[in-house]
Amino acid sequence: MTRSRLLAFLAAGLVAAGCASTSLKTQWSDPAFAQAKFDKVLVAFQTKDEALRRTLEDTMARAIPNATASYKVLGDDEVRDVKKAAARLKAAGFDSAVVMRMISVEKEQTWVPGTIHVGPAPYGRLWGGWSHGWGRVYDPGYLRTDKVVTVGTTAYTLADEKLVWASRSETFNPADPVKLIEDVVKANAEAARKDLRK
Repeated sequence: MTRSRLLAFLAAGLVAAGCASTSLKTQWSDPAFAQAKFDKVLVAFQTKDEALRRTLEDTMARAIPNATASYKVLGDDEVRDVKKAAARLKAAGFDSAVVMRMISVEKEQTWVPGTIHVGPAPYGRLWGGWSHGWGRVYDPGYLRTDKVVTVGTTAYTLADEKLVWASRSETFNPADPVKLIEDVVKANAEAARKDLRK
């Protein structure tokens, strides 16, 4: 895959998902990333929950061009066996893999201070500003709790088993796991495009 095809590959990932509350906190790419082939990509979401794994891998496969969910290639007995998985992927002709996993789910609390809302009032005369003071509205402060989900994303070339991309993302208050993964794919695609254009 040429550099222009790789950029097109990444741009397609951007179209597939919306990203309102996800950002990459760390990212790294190997200089070989720009030359890496992504013609036949295996996508895997590492979790013990098989139903969740299938749902999220399908989401990844829809968002990443030329991608196939790992559960469609690797049986339950093969997915955790390194030798069997490597042999199966090689035999199937995969050239790359994108792997995601949940790193943490935390709650973050933020104090939002109270505010006073005051409308305009004429202060030039006593009676002009008199009613103004009675019309103030006070919004008390409150404690806001956000759910912060951290996801790790790695991309490998399978011929040499080399790591070519790694990132750690944070998503605030994801609506559901599918939207979360769509947002993570988009955030990684945006970062990779910027990285390739340097």
